[in-house]
Amino acid sequence: MSYTRSTRLLLCCGLIVSVLFPGVILVEGALRPGYEPLHRFGSELSLGERGWVQIANFIVSGLLVLGFAFGLRRVMRHGSGSVAASLLAAVFGACLIVGGVFVTDPKPGYPVGSTGTAEPTVHGLIHDGNPVPFYLSLIALMGVMARYFAAEPGGRPWMWFCVATVLAVPVTFAIAAGSYDAESQTGMYHGLWQRINLAVSLGWFGVVATWFLRRRPRDVQDA
Repeated sequence: MSYTRSTRLLLCCGLIVSVLFPGVILVEGALRPGYEPLHRFGSELSLGERGWVQIANFIVSGLLVLGFAFGLRRVMRHGSGSVAASLLAAVFGACLIVGGVFVTDPKPGYPVGSTGTAEPTVHGLIHDGNPVPFYLSLIALMGVMARYFAAEPGGRPWMWFCVATVLAVPVTFAIAAGSYDAESQTGMYHGLWQRINLAVSLGWFGVVATWFLRRRPRDVQDA
């Protein structure tokens, strides 16, 4: 028994997003004039003339995670967290889309010549509040998958991978947030730590997708 082509394509969405989202931020950050990748958040790439690239990155990546969520629902029909995993992945995907639709406010120095935003806009406030459901859903999803892998034959290494990632995600986020001063809207190396955080966070999807794609399905009524 094997997964259908449509299910494999949905699972592959997890592989694609693990490379696409952080990859676009790395490339755009390196090429964007006046942008300092080590000291700027990835969201700031949504500003300026080429801002549409990062906006599209948010939205497309969110849609890919939603596709992966459907894939999880198909391959996790039975077992611990089968429903919760797909729902949490869908929430995370929706948060990525929200991050693209509601663009961050300009910060001092970027776009070039900007003095920042004295009064935050509605879309800026929504964007700045979005990391709360973004990271809570992700951490909960990783926890659910750790429990799922613990019950699977040979799944213990994957369980520990999820546990390690659950710890790494909030720690790297906290370092990035702590390196940024919200009052002055400036900071040092918060861009570096955010990129490490995103590589770990989105990379997790690629690893989990690989596990399911390599697994020989057992007792799965694939659709």
